[in-house]
Amino acid sequence: MALLKDYYNAQFEVTITDAYWKVELDNGITGGKTKLRCRMNCFKNQAIADTNTDKYADFDFEFVPDMLSADNFIKQAYDYAKTLPEFSGAVDA
Repeated sequence: MALLKDYYNAQFEVTITDAYWKVELDNGITGGKTKLRCRMNCFKNQAIADTNTDKYADFDFEFVPDMLSADNFIKQAYDYAKTLPEFSGAVDA
């Protein structure tokens, strides 16, 4: 699972359309029952993300996991990210 959302690099004034955002492979989610910290990495596309190289950016956020949800905490992280202004309009990949 991942999200597709445009990425804008202000330094180079370039927009990557439908960049691939995924929870970081190692240490992407840390925390406990009352709060989880999540780091998502941005890549040009899924093929590059699958190699876990050439990352464009990171995005960090925190959320409270729903311990009664049937969804695992990684899916909860993606669903929560879509509620943030930075991921407005993001779609599941």
